[in-house]
Amino acid sequence: MKKLALVLVISVLVFSVVGCNANNETGSQTDIKNQSEEVKDLNNDEDKNKTLDEKIIVYVSGPEEMINKLEETFEAERGDVIDMIKMSCGQVRSKVWAEQESGKIQADIIWGSDPLIYNKLEEKNLLEKVNIEDIQNIKDIKDEYVLKDKNYILVNERYITIMYNKNDFKEEQLPKSYDDLTKKQYKDMLVIADASQSSTALAITSAIYQMKGMEYLKKLKDNGVFLSKSNGQVPSKIMEGQFSLGIGPHDSVVRLKNKAKKDGYEMPVEIIWPSEGAIAIQRPIALVRDDTRSEEQTKVANEFINFIISKKAQKITEKFGFASVRKDIENKYIPESQNIVKIDWGRALLDEEKLTEYYKELFQR
Repeated sequence: MKKLALVLVISVLVFSVVGCNANNETGSQTDIKNQSEEVKDLNNDEDKNKTLDEKIIVYVSGPEEMINKLEETFEAERGDVIDMIKMSCGQVRSKVWAEQESGKIQADIIWGSDPLIYNKLEEKNLLEKVNIEDIQNIKDIKDEYVLKDKNYILVNERYITIMYNKNDFKEEQLPKSYDDLTKKQYKDMLVIADASQSSTALAITSAIYQMKGMEYLKKLKDNGVFLSKSNGQVPSKIMEGQFSLGIGPHDSVVRLKNKAKKDGYEMPVEIIWPSEGAIAIQRPIALVRDDTRSEEQTKVANEFINFIISKKAQKITEKFGFASVRKDIENKYIPESQNIVKIDWGRALLDEEKLTEYYKELFQR
């Protein structure tokens, strides 16, 4: 059945340097409904008797080059045992949710997006319990990232910051906080991703709501904020000169800077660490509950999860801008003195329906 599942993702989005944020990082209710219809027939025909030679299926978001490198590194030691199905963060969220509503998630492992979708799956008892004996690299994760009461593991962290085009401002003209972005002097300058189309943008909006309340979103709208389809478009539109400011993940700027350095051109987008703090969004990984999975398949799946939090794999993901959760890898992306804002993911789950309804009314009326 899982081989048939691959047919559904043959045309999956090809990732550019912006990685998780592809041309259309969507996770809307429309997408979920459409994908539910797609997987119904798939589940009805499913062969429950899996064979030992079936590969482990991984739904993953992230830069294509990074994902390919990780797959090559793991399979160099283990053999051709996994299929990495690359999607945007929003596609991971919407596809997984659509499949569970239709009766079965086709992936063995889910990696990427943010904790919100994992908490939803955990509520439905759809994630396997983390077995420390099978995933021994957990002992090397920093204490702040160890989740004793969750059935998923935090793999990386990214930070939501203010971005700007350095050609558009003098130092004294720059905003210093999220609150500054609502001032008239920055009217029509700001771009952020649309939370109704991007799962990461929904996480950002949840964090802003927790920090500033609903009124802040209205202030942004009144000040002429532009909504892009994805977070990847935020630094791109700033770099192209369409906007001067943005709110988005730091790692997309890191990758654009690396590419500019490699190709020999100037990259004018820089980062401001806001005075309120940089919003932290973690990238989890989890094993999907599946009673038909063989012991050998479960062993391979756990080996892959253990590999992803190994030092070898974490050094690869770090090169693409993602902060490591390991004790033995220094976080070089965020200043030591910078305050970090942690999202209350439990509250975000409770607030999601109310927030999305308000957001839709505010920005789509």
